[in-house]
Formats: sequence, structure tokens, C-alpha cells
Amino acid sequence: MEWFTRVLDWRQPAVIVPVARFGVVSIGLITSVFGRDRPSIVSVVALITVAILASIPVKPAARRWAQVTLEAGFASAIIAAGAPHTNAFLPYLVVPSFAAGIQSGLLPALTTSLASLLVFGSVNLMNKDSGSTALTTPVAQWIAVGLLAGLLSGWARSLLQQERRTTTSYATAHHLLTELRDVSRELPTGLDEVSLSQQVLAELDDVLEFDRGAVYTRDTSGVVNPLAYRGSDRLDWNPASGHENWQAAFVTSSPIQRDEAISAHTQGFSGYFPMRLGERTIGLVAVERDAAPWSARNLDDAQAIVDEAALRIETGQLFSEVRSIATVEERRRLAREIHDGIAQEIASLGYVVDDLSASSQDESVGSALHSLRGELTRIVSELRLSIFDLRTDVQPSAGLGAALSSYVRSMSTGTGITMHMVLDESALRLPIEAETEVLRIAQEAITNARRHARARNLWVTCRVDPPVAFLRIADDGQGLGSPRGDSFGMEIMRERAERLGAQLSIRQRVGGGTVVELSLGAPVVMDATAPEDAG
Repeated sequence: MEWFTRVLDWRQPAVIVPVARFGVVSIGLITSVFGRDRPSIVSVVALITVAILASIPVKPAARRWAQVTLEAGFASAIIAAGAPHTNAFLPYLVVPSFAAGIQSGLLPALTTSLASLLVFGSVNLMNKDSGSTALTTPVAQWIAVGLLAGLLSGWARSLLQQERRTTTSYATAHHLLTELRDVSRELPTGLDEVSLSQQVLAELDDVLEFDRGAVYTRDTSGVVNPLAYRGSDRLDWNPASGHENWQAAFVTSSPIQRDEAISAHTQGFSGYFPMRLGERTIGLVAVERDAAPWSARNLDDAQAIVDEAALRIETGQLFSEVRSIATVEERRRLAREIHDGIAQEIASLGYVVDDLSASSQDESVGSALHSLRGELTRIVSELRLSIFDLRTDVQPSAGLGAALSSYVRSMSTGTGITMHMVLDESALRLPIEAETEVLRIAQEAITNARRHARARNLWVTCRVDPPVAFLRIADDGQGLGSPRGDSFGMEIMRERAERLGAQLSIRQRVGGGTVVELSLGAPVVMDATAPEDAG
């Protein structure tokens, strides 16, 4: 039934153009039968033949362009040669330009109209019959109408193509996401790039027997992110340091062994294995051990394992990126709906309250309206801050520190709370999904302090040294109270911390207020004697 649906779709050029051709020819025949001037059989057969040949589908765009141009030329010649008996077929001069516009675009529509004009003018010069000369003005008018129809159909064609590209893009995305979902369910290790990286290190340990190892990935902007460590909770290795060993592995895309350890103040041997995916190097695996160097066979086997893992790890990263894009787009959609919907409606209610307050003569009513107006203003301000929350995201080019700093600066404006921030970031970054979760926890903690704590000061401390991160949000407000039945803020923060595999603690602050602490990776040891607002 698909072909039947296509036939019924009048937006299809393959349907509407032949209908236009034979419709105009049919109207011309009917008009000729009941009119004074009847065309010769030869002219009618010739014009019908042109219509049939022009309706034969051709694939390349250049051939379609040539086809309608020839149609315009032959149709003009037939009508001009048979004048004045072919007056009823003058509307056919519109068809080639219309067909050229809807099939090929604006330029073919213009050239087709010019071809009709030139051919008719040439035949008219050769034909001294006064009837042909009398058709000059009507023909020019019909060719002008054809040009207009061609330009309009070309514009409509561009709109239809844009609509079809959008529809095709969504259909392709639906197909690919469906396949990705089905495939991800069947994969033995899933699509989590951290778990995949840990599996790679475990496989390499069986081949190389190293003491310490790490997996790093490099994004398109050149930022290097650690994904997993083995043999230690964290390693002070820095692939972005510009050291010749790291650079050599990235540039040559070949495994490298050095008679020196990577870790400072350590003796041993090190190996560097680029994660190669085709002609690209998407990351690096580095290992070291204190014993003897590895053999060439060991290095080749290890490089084969790393190359095989490159596809799995980048697939996991692509899946995370798709999930992140969908989340960001959903948050932005919610922000737009809040801004264009409830925020505008409440703001309009504020204007109504202003009018009522201005016209009220009762002092008690005016006072109540003034209080109501203040509450509406507060709600609108909260909605605007919520919109800002929804639109604040970690970007590939700007990490957690930049997003959190921007958010804190914005929150310090107009809230009446003095914000204090300590930010300490290393050159490496956490995976963007982890940075996003940390940012959301910080947003929730800051929002809770702003809305419920009645605090005058808020201290934000963020330290990132992948794979370790530490976040502290402290305020000098009224402290923890009995949680409301409809409050899910703390529960949401705990759920996010669990997804990260991080430790979250929420407690009373010494001196009054609340402290929210998040520790990702190895526990961060803080000075117990230091004040909690010192960062």
C-alpha cells in the first residue's frame, strides 16, 4: 500500500506534474471542441506526445532539467506553428516552468521560461502568419505566469525538502537509537566507559603484569580525561603535561617502552599504548612496574588489546554523549515551557493585583493586595532562578569549575546572600557525566540554602583532581529542620551521589547552619580543626 499512499500524496512532484500536464491538455481539447478555432490533429498529437515524453521519470537532476527545457521548447514551437488554432493550449506554457521549479529549483524554472520565450519568438519570426503575430502578447503573458508559477513551486520545493530532511533525521535517529538500545542490552560489559576501561586494565595486567596503570581519553578539543586506574586509587600522572613520552605516544600512535617510571621518585619501567581507532588516536593507556622491562611480544599483545578496546570505549562515550544531549535538550525544553507558560501567567497576575491595589479604597484590602503582590514577585523570581538552573550545564569546552563559578555568581546577584567560593581544579577533567552530576548536587544544595536556610553567607568549596573530587556547600542559616513531606531535595542528591559512587554527608554546621559534603574517589582528608567556612 506504500505506492498508493505516495500516489495520494499531492506533494510528490512525480504525481502533481503529470496531472498538471494532462489536465491542461484536456482543458485545451474541451475548449477547442466548443470554440471557433480548432487545432489540427497533428498539433494535438504532437503536444500530447511532448507531455508523455516529459512525464517519463529520469533520475539525475541534470537530465530532469534538460527534459523540462526541451518540453518548454517543443511545446512553444507547436503552439506557435499552429497559431491561431492552438490558442486553447496557451496555458500549457505554464507547465514546463512549474515542473522545473518543483522538480529542480528556482534556476531551472527561470531557464525554462527563457527557453519558451526564445523558441516562440524564433518560430514567430519565421511564421509570417498574422495569427501567430497576434499571439505575441498572450504568449508573453502566459510565459510570465509560468515564470511566477515556477518561482513559487521552487520555493515550495525548498520548504518540502526541509520538512523531509527533518522527518528523515528523526526517522534515522529513531532507527539508530532503537538498534543501540537492543545492542546495549546484549553487550556483556554494557556501555559504561569507566567499566570498560577497568576491564581493559584487567586484561592488560594478565599480559604485562604491571604494578600501576591508567586509561585516558582525549576529546576533540584536546582535553585529556582519566577514566580508570589500577594498582592505586589515583595516580599523579599528567598526559597533558607535554612530557616527551606522552607526546611521542600520541604523535606516533605506536606503543612505547621507557626504562623509567612515570611516577615521581620511583624506579622502574613504563609503557605507553595509544588507543587507535582507524587513523585516530582517541586515548592512551599507560602502565609501569618496578621489575624488569617487557618483551616486544608483550608490547604487541598489549597494543592489540588496547586497539580492540578503543572501539568499545568510544562507543560508550558516544552513548553517554547522546544521553547527555537528550538530558540537556529536555532541561532546556522545560525551561522554555516554564518561561513561556506559568512564569508569564503569574507575572500577568501581578499586573492585575497592581490594578486592584491602585483602585482599592480599603486600607486593609490594600495591605493584603500589597502582600500578595510581594509574594507573586517572589514566585516569579524563584521561577527565573529555576529556569537558570535548568539552562546551566557543563560544556565540553568549559568544565565543572567554569559552570559552577558562573552559577554561584548568578545566585549571588539579587538573593541577599554573600557567596564565598574556593575552586581548585587540576589540568585533567572528570568525565562530563560525572561533572554534570556534581554540578546538579551543588545546585540543589545551594537552592536549598537560598530557599529555606535564611542564610546570610554561603561557602562553596570545589576541588577536582581526577578521579578524585570534593564538594562542600556550607551556610550559616537556621540549620537542618524536620524535612517536609513534599521535599525530595536531599533524596535526589543522594541518588545522584549513588550514581557517581560518591560519599554524600549532610550535617549541622558548627556555629549554625548546614554542611553538604560530596567525596568522589579516594576520601578527601580535611583538617578537622579548620572552620567549615574556610574551604
